[in-house]
Amino acid sequence: MDSYLNEKTVFLFNQNGDLTAHELFQLAEDSYPNGSPWPVESYKSELAGSHNKYGIALQKADKVGFIGYTQLFDEVEITTFGILKPFKNQRIGQSFLRAFIKQLKAEEIKTVFLEVREQNKAAIAVYERVGFETIALRKNYYHHPVDHALIMQLKI
Repeated sequence: MDSYLNEKTVFLFNQNGDLTAHELFQLAEDSYPNGSPWPVESYKSELAGSHNKYGIALQKADKVGFIGYTQLFDEVEITTFGILKPFKNQRIGQSFLRAFIKQLKAEEIKTVFLEVREQNKAAIAVYERVGFETIALRKNYYHHPVDHALIMQLKI
């Protein structure tokens, strides 16, 4: 387990054993504007996968954010990332991503990918601030509501 500290927030990675599918579902439900994009069963599958990992952001022992990712060789794909609504706009997400990238560098990861809703301008701005670039567009990828997905990449 690796941890990083921001002023009030601690970031912990490789937390699969300390998280439940119901907990992850609720974190996503409370983070995304349209609720969790995945049902509880998807989080169960993620936690069971040998290449899937999770990190959490804590403030005073309360979970305020999470990141899920798949690691294969020297590449990582961020599959889910969220900060609870009351903690948004406090730079926690940006600090979390910077700590995550630092962790990945230590593990000799070379490239990170993610997908984000084209209309999620706030998230896109955070990703761009930490160095991600848009490399492709998937039309009508998201549903409820329908939206395009931007594929973003960070070379470490």
